[in-house]
Amino acid sequence: MSETRQLERKTKEAGSEAGKLDTGACWLELALRSASLRLIQLGSAVEWRGPDPYDGLFVRWPGLLVGGRRRRQLLIQLHARSPLDIRRLYRRRHSLVPKAPALLGQAAGRLVAAEDEQSERLHRLGLDALETLAEDMSCGDDGWGYPWDTQTRWSYYPGGSPNVVVTAFAANALAEASAVFGKPAWHTRAASGAAWVARDLFQPDEGYFAYHGHSDRLVHNANLLGAALVHELGPDDARTASAVRAATARTLDAQLPDGTWPYGEAAGLEWVDGFHTGYVLDSLCRLEGVDPRIPSAIERGVRVYLADFFDERGRARLWRGRRYPEDAHSAGTGMTVLARLAHRNLVPVESVSRVAEYTLTRLIRRDGNAVFRRGRWGAARVSYIRWCNGPVALGFASVAALLAERR
Repeated sequence: MSETRQLERKTKEAGSEAGKLDTGACWLELALRSASLRLIQLGSAVEWRGPDPYDGLFVRWPGLLVGGRRRRQLLIQLHARSPLDIRRLYRRRHSLVPKAPALLGQAAGRLVAAEDEQSERLHRLGLDALETLAEDMSCGDDGWGYPWDTQTRWSYYPGGSPNVVVTAFAANALAEASAVFGKPAWHTRAASGAAWVARDLFQPDEGYFAYHGHSDRLVHNANLLGAALVHELGPDDARTASAVRAATARTLDAQLPDGTWPYGEAAGLEWVDGFHTGYVLDSLCRLEGVDPRIPSAIERGVRVYLADFFDERGRARLWRGRRYPEDAHSAGTGMTVLARLAHRNLVPVESVSRVAEYTLTRLIRRDGNAVFRRGRWGAARVSYIRWCNGPVALGFASVAALLAERR
């Protein structure tokens, strides 16, 4: 019997005992493990490859279509906003986005670590995902990035350029899983990513970590992802410690009176959303001790994060004050961040469980994939391994580990 079937059977058995024991948390833990495993299996089936909302520039388009920032943005948004996968019209093979095997491999590692008896199948899946990640040198032998050209509202950088966000998620996954899977070489590879961030992305005159080597804009979630990575895995020297303190201070100084952080510091970057707020809070938890203001900043941030980006049903909101769209990336990130905060007794476990149960029952399709986005009149029907399945799988695994710990 497959691991998925076994977990489904255990889930039903746990549910059948309701009324005899308080099995609510046990049922949810088993269901989350099963759903996370299914998402990891789906990633393995496509060799950790798949379409991405923002991969519109993956192919070489005629110059007329991509000649200028606005036209590149339009092409990217056409792919991201289409309810159907228009890539099927012209593309036969998708790219490997390192963040996908990073998140799915990290999810496998957390499931393995939380089990008394390790699943051989799950162990193999995690090994395959993380070995694929460790061996990926498409952006050089230090950092990780996207295989397609990227045009945002504030910068452009070519495919194959490493950036701090993908590098942080990749390195964190390898470092965390190295002990679980007995792979010290993964920790070495992760440390080289942190060293690259410390060496090439810190802006000494401004005191923050840049998003990538082609921009000097301050993006707060990227700055703190870089700071946390360098703090935990970077070179152990005075210069590195000073850079981490300076970068942390820049984002702490930018916290708004309501407890949130703007996306960045430039015209047009004043917006606030759910999953980037989660990135900032998660990074600050890892940076605690670097700056004495961090505990109070986390406390203020958690209040608004829980109140404004999740509703009473557990629905994760992409934007404050807007019911739609529902977004799997916000839900997956939310579960991972809230689980960390619950470990620190900063949010109730019941709140975390509510988000997990809503995501499990409302944002997972019958085929096991996570829903990309659901609007008022329906949901997009495209499966995105990096944007949706990876974050949700890690979120489910994180909450399952939390519930197992609290049993």
